[in-house]
Amino acid sequence: MDAQRWRLVRDLFETVVDLDPQDWEAQLLRHAPDDAALRVEVLGLLHADAAATRATGMLEQAPDIVAGLAQELTGRHGPAASGACTGERLGPFALVREIGRGGMGAVWLAERADGEFAQQVAIKLIRGGWDAAEAQARFRAERQILASLQHPHIAHLVDGGVGADGRPWLALDYVDGVDLHSWCDARQLDLRQRLDLFLNVCDAVAHAHQHLVVHRDLKPSNILVRRDGVVKLLDFGIAKLLDPQSASISTMRLFTPEYAAPEQVRGELVTTAVDIYALGLLLYELLSGQRPYKVDRPTPAAYERAILDQEPTRPSLSLTRDAAQADAVAANRHLTPQRLRRELRGDLDAIVLKALRKQPQQRYASVGELVADVRRYLQRQPVAARRGNWRYRTARFLQRHAAATALGAVAVLALAAGT
Repeated sequence: MDAQRWRLVRDLFETVVDLDPQDWEAQLLRHAPDDAALRVEVLGLLHADAAATRATGMLEQAPDIVAGLAQELTGRHGPAASGACTGERLGPFALVREIGRGGMGAVWLAERADGEFAQQVAIKLIRGGWDAAEAQARFRAERQILASLQHPHIAHLVDGGVGADGRPWLALDYVDGVDLHSWCDARQLDLRQRLDLFLNVCDAVAHAHQHLVVHRDLKPSNILVRRDGVVKLLDFGIAKLLDPQSASISTMRLFTPEYAAPEQVRGELVTTAVDIYALGLLLYELLSGQRPYKVDRPTPAAYERAILDQEPTRPSLSLTRDAAQADAVAANRHLTPQRLRRELRGDLDAIVLKALRKQPQQRYASVGELVADVRRYLQRQPVAARRGNWRYRTARFLQRHAAATALGAVAVLALAAGT
């Protein structure tokens, strides 16, 4: 299906999806009286969407979910939402305060309460409204995934169990830090420093891939930097094991629209290429302070359309959208807007855009290949993402050996002058 046809399908689907299923066919006929194939396609999507929703128990849990979202939007968390759990014991830990919410879980700061030694951890719990069997299976799968991952840049599993109410919980390293973008901007890190931190993130993702785990939700809020500058990758809640046994927990279609790959939006097979795409988005924002797609309204549907239909703007060109914003972005990198555009133009543009290709097979084949290209850029070597001619390769050679080239030129000029 081409992009224009897909837009028609999506628009009609969104027009009808909230109506009573008994009215679907009549409304489809009213909106597309002369296109039977379009009606069949949209009707199939409507039935598939309804079946997926029934499988998750979403309809029954919707009141609790809406109440939780309302509390987040208003900034008010009543006793039932947070205070009632303060002091609750989970294994050797006691809950202190809620420090985050998202997806299916709430995250709590907890302290060891058995008197053995002092320890702070972050405890993740399934929040109200998500106690369906599939959600609990996914939560237990996250616990097993974390148990298999031991890496200095991944928040490791400390403990886990099941509470008195039957809800599973897991305790992780408590990371007292801020998200990667905020850390870089607050300290006005230059491009090389940002790339060094990005390579740490890539090392963590590559470690997960080596253990057949795809994160599937890489975004700035899931990448924290501690006060000592150590990067930590968090939240494997919707990660997928590249193993047929994981099929039992893969029926829910979960992702963050702003950081989803095209194949996630289309509901296709998830591979490691999903994480490579997300790393491309992360690198785009670290370098340019912008997002690759322009949307009129920041809604999930708008982001999905942009991911499927738009080609990402080159990072070097994204700075032309807003002059005032370009000045602020460049200042955070100790550069002028003109100099930042020059730095991004060429190699960095090529690396980012290769990671953001629409087709998974056209991206980097592995995180290792992406890392290798970034290191080539840092060492001023020709990057694989850019098919340069002899002039490009010669320029890179001269940049790598600038001192030797300058001395050689002086020697040649001196010899010529002497002759």
